[in-house]
Amino acid sequence: MGQPADGGRMDVHTRDADVDGAALTSSGSTGRAAYAGYLPVLVVTAVAVALLRLYDVPLRTTAVFGAYTIVVVAVPGLLVWRAVRGRAGLLAEDAAGGFAVGYALVIGTQIAAVAVGLRWLAAAPIGIPVVFAIVPRLRRHWRGSGRAAPLGWSWSVAAGLIFLLLWSAATFYRTVGLSFPGNSSPYLDLPYQIALIGELKHHVPPVTPYVAGEDLRYHWFFHAASASAGNLTGVEAQTLVYRLGVLPALLTFAVAVAVLGWKLAGRWWAGAGALAVTLFTVRPGQRDSSGVILFNLWNSPTQTFGAMIFAGLMLVLSDVLRGRHRRADWFLVVLLTVAVAGSKATFVPLLVCGLLLVAAVQTVTLRRVTRPVLVAGLVAVGVLVTASLVLFAGSTTGLRLVPPGSLDPATLGALAVGWLAAWAGLAGLAFARERRADPPVVLCVGIGLAGIAAMLLTTQPGGSQAYFLQSARPYLSIAAVCGVAGLLALQTRVWRIAGLVLAAVMALTFVTVPHRYLDPARAVLQQAENYPVRPGQVPAGALDAGRWLRRHSSADDLVATNVHCVRLPGGVCDFRSFWVSAYAERRVLVEGWAYTPTAYRIAEETGANFTRLPYWNQQRLADNDAVFSSGTAADVHRLATAYGVRWLFADRRLKPRPLDQVATLRYRSGDCLIYELPLR
Repeated sequence: MGQPADGGRMDVHTRDADVDGAALTSSGSTGRAAYAGYLPVLVVTAVAVALLRLYDVPLRTTAVFGAYTIVVVAVPGLLVWRAVRGRAGLLAEDAAGGFAVGYALVIGTQIAAVAVGLRWLAAAPIGIPVVFAIVPRLRRHWRGSGRAAPLGWSWSVAAGLIFLLLWSAATFYRTVGLSFPGNSSPYLDLPYQIALIGELKHHVPPVTPYVAGEDLRYHWFFHAASASAGNLTGVEAQTLVYRLGVLPALLTFAVAVAVLGWKLAGRWWAGAGALAVTLFTVRPGQRDSSGVILFNLWNSPTQTFGAMIFAGLMLVLSDVLRGRHRRADWFLVVLLTVAVAGSKATFVPLLVCGLLLVAAVQTVTLRRVTRPVLVAGLVAVGVLVTASLVLFAGSTTGLRLVPPGSLDPATLGALAVGWLAAWAGLAGLAFARERRADPPVVLCVGIGLAGIAAMLLTTQPGGSQAYFLQSARPYLSIAAVCGVAGLLALQTRVWRIAGLVLAAVMALTFVTVPHRYLDPARAVLQQAENYPVRPGQVPAGALDAGRWLRRHSSADDLVATNVHCVRLPGGVCDFRSFWVSAYAERRVLVEGWAYTPTAYRIAEETGANFTRLPYWNQQRLADNDAVFSSGTAADVHRLATAYGVRWLFADRRLKPRPLDQVATLRYRSGDCLIYELPLR
């Protein structure tokens, strides 16, 4: 396991924690029980395949994507994970950590492949298993530890995964289709995700694809990973976002939470409990984004993907902070911290705050801060600063502090009571001595407190401050379960009863689940079934037209369109229109213009809604729209020569002027027309 990184010394609390933590790698049986542990995996896989087939994913597509996920992501990542860690652990932990590492490798190879123009380079991770098969001293990493998780843990986690699959099918697959009209009215942000995947297929560094001249200041690593999958498998980007791409991250995240809960609490049932609290506990009294995690699993793929990467990082840190690591483990810490910084911006700031709390606790209890905490803190701060400067270029996307005095004391009191009930087990950490100073448990508490503080003290035009608490929620849940487990482990009957009481308080919040979750789910389904297809949303023929344009144009060609907004009920124009750039996988002169640095800046300066701002370059917009409204040769010539436009993508529902006299109609599909402009 390696020596402690702090001069060979461990504090008392670390030694105590190691005893419980060791249960993860030493408990369980071997032989026949090990094979029995694969049955839950097979059941979950069968349910996933059946649901995908039910919701229009051909078995061949599922098989191709599954093969890609195993060969390019899972196996290379697992082998690197084991090699760096120097051992094989419980398969569930190795698989969860391996997926996080595998995706980090895929992101890097996809960026390199696009940057140098060698698409095949994205498949480079396939070479890792070959190396591990050829090199004799690496072959041992193909073998597992032979240990099996208790069947109670395996089946309870499998039940959680099956629930997530059924939930995904009922609330997302059912409402978002893969063909018209099922794909005509998705959640407005989903075409944005598809557009970024198209951009990352062809360009590094990426820019905003739906309005020319705008930088992309966003966490786009999920899109790079999806671009790799799309390029290597041929699976449509829409299918990745609407069906396949999130699934491995979602299921791996759930497994990692269950492993980490077991690892930190030292009891297998605590891992299953941590997953249950993460998924189901709702803050009593109000349903909001801080209490409900399930509705964003698919609508925010970057959140789910980032949560998976961060969970893998936490698995490594749980050993590193206890001093039970090898020097090579720091490679994983750096790799996964970089990967999560580019996957979701909320996680690394939370990690920095959590490590600060660990340092503060150690200062009080040990009169010093251990080396692993210091090094981890330096890594986190370094990555945070670098990502802020390079990836986000200083942009905060409108995130700012809540004005002083705007927090109502009564509201804060209700929030405090609700959150204390949801995570009541945290109180147990005050009395469970071996848990309250355990560095990874303290880290979970610090991440949770930081998430709560960020939720309360910041605001963002799109309400994205809620993602801080959603990101922290699993670690609040793990810490709460550790508090309960710590009390139940005490010999005094009073403390055991206290642990049961705290567990009961958290369990009582489950009573709110039926109406807190199912009522909104019914509303989502009803809205999807009754929501009409409106101009500006995806028209008939859009996917086929986009495919045609991809086959007949260069990745660097610029497109102009007459589509700029989504008409909401009441006639309101929302400028989150991205479907042309999404399906064409080409950059557009002016489509929508929300989610751009300029839109955020103007919204912050004026207080206006960033999704409904008029476009700031009125001359460009006028020149663009003149082609579709008047259609003169001069208008077309101006668009081609002044802006470099090569193609026109018109939505017939918006009644564009016939352009056959000034451009060549190359393709017609449903309500979509594609014209090619004369060469300059």
